[in-house]
Amino acid sequence: MKIIIVGGGIGGIAAYHALRRHLADASPPATILVFESHESITSTSSAIGGGLGLAPNGLRAISSISQDAAAFIQKRGFPGEIMTFRNSKGKLIGRLRSGRKARYGFGELMLPRATVHDALLQELRPGAVYWDTKVRYVKEDRDGVDVVLEDGTVESADLVIGADGVRSVVREGIFGQKYPASYENLTGVGGFIPMISLSESLRKSIQRDPVTMTFGAKGFFGYSPASADPASENAQLMWWSTYETAEPPSRDTPRAAILEQLLQRHSLWKSPADTPLSTVFREIVNLGCAESSQLLILPGYITPRLPHWSSLSGSGRILLLGDAAHAMPPSAGQGVACAVEDAVAIALLLKHYRVSHRFSVEESLRRTGDAYEGVRMKRVGRILDIAKRSGNSKKTLNWWQEKLRDWILWIICKLPESLNDSQFAYDVEVEIAKYIAKTACEPNGAE
Repeated sequence: MKIIIVGGGIGGIAAYHALRRHLADASPPATILVFESHESITSTSSAIGGGLGLAPNGLRAISSISQDAAAFIQKRGFPGEIMTFRNSKGKLIGRLRSGRKARYGFGELMLPRATVHDALLQELRPGAVYWDTKVRYVKEDRDGVDVVLEDGTVESADLVIGADGVRSVVREGIFGQKYPASYENLTGVGGFIPMISLSESLRKSIQRDPVTMTFGAKGFFGYSPASADPASENAQLMWWSTYETAEPPSRDTPRAAILEQLLQRHSLWKSPADTPLSTVFREIVNLGCAESSQLLILPGYITPRLPHWSSLSGSGRILLLGDAAHAMPPSAGQGVACAVEDAVAIALLLKHYRVSHRFSVEESLRRTGDAYEGVRMKRVGRILDIAKRSGNSKKTLNWWQEKLRDWILWIICKLPESLNDSQFAYDVEVEIAKYIAKTACEPNGAE
């Protein structure tokens, strides 16, 4: 079986490792290739985005395919298990227990997205990824799938996995232009600041409330250490401002213009860590827009809910994962986690139908595609629903809407941590095993 993964980001590299792990006993052995449009590992890592919160279920999924990668991440991420919520007047709304290691075995971690990518890149085999290889389009026929590259080269595969993001070429190979990415009227601006450059009063406040989320009438502002030891020489603070705008700023917008916009939005916001000489939000915004800091503009793009994540023919020869299948808003805190879970699910199902049962390639792909959607689509749909509600709280609100949002956040902080179990306790390996056992017992099941 020949498998081509389009996209060498977190989801694509996770799929590579999951397939190698679970198809090791396939006969004949599977050939797995990754096509990535960026020129090199370095260019991919630098372009892969800002900071993130890696949820316990995401780290659990990574650990299932590479314990070394999970250890790499845990060594570098900051434990973000308690989040402090405030409003723009500086008033404490509440503190949320979010993904404690004591409850879930893996804890919420705050870290650069590039660190997760780097962890997965550590174990790549030489030649596994074809860098600087851009896919023009994919086309399925009865014999397989053709992957047509920009230079006109055609690569044929039994299975193509689209891990190529929100503007997925592979998705177009299934649906054409029917489900294009669209801007959701929310833009994120943020980046990383050396902790050593922060004022003493701000560093002390971060010791008390390291992960702080502040909600105003015209947006949201969050910050957190992005390093395991915030006191270390190279430690960084990650920060992000999310706000509603009909037209997102272009990625080449001058820093001075971004600084002016952010100061207009946040300069009057209050924090208990403010001093007569410096306010928290002014300090972070000024440092974040300085030439010495990494500054990122991240407009939010989403796609409509897809009716399928696999070939319309039902063959299962093309499968989508991560943002190519379900563009996950940052407010979900589940983008990376769901992409890795998708990757593990595909690999486990292929192992079951290909290795365990020795089905033909065609039959194993068909069954895998059906099962993949059966296991994953409902779960991801629920997370997307939650993310939409969370994103709405960061849009422009009137006085009444702002008060209502703060009250809802206060209630959320009072609720038992067990309400997060459906997200954070999720184990994709367990769920695949349940699905296989269930379908085996059904009269018309997949077995």
